[in-house]
Amino acid sequence: MPSEPPSPSRLRDLATDLAVERQRLEALVASLDGLARRWEGEGADGERVDAAALRLQSLYTGIERCLLQIVRVLNGGTPEGSAWHRRLLDRLTQATDRRPALLSAATARELGHLLGFRHVVRHLYADDLDPQQVRQRLAGALELWPALSGELEAFDRWLAELIALAEGAAQR
Repeated sequence: MPSEPPSPSRLRDLATDLAVERQRLEALVASLDGLARRWEGEGADGERVDAAALRLQSLYTGIERCLLQIVRVLNGGTPEGSAWHRRLLDRLTQATDRRPALLSAATARELGHLLGFRHVVRHLYADDLDPQQVRQRLAGALELWPALSGELEAFDRWLAELIALAEGAAQR
């Protein structure tokens, strides 16, 4: 039996939470862009590699936080099991009866690379990070952001329409 759709209040809370996360992600992407520019101009030292790796890990974690908030409210829960992180990405490429697809297949694939990199960063000593791999992920994340940001903005517009519809229905 399907659960009740989320209330207008819960949808507004989701929109607010996503807006807060998006502001933080925008600031993080700007810092990554500045770091990439310094890397290009001054080269890679250990501290720059470490900073980029940490910020890339934070970027993916913030993106995942947004995605989790969406599926908790609109899917009724999060994926479970050992591969739940990847299943989260896969689920969000598919529309459901409660929401449109959020991610394109290409965006989900690139996020999968960033997810894999986050795993590496979390499980290696900083000295073991490969500067070329970090630089590649940094460039990939900066290339990914405009597409991902556009997909998140499209979702925000859809969510605003859903809130308006839910509030209209609640007033009847």
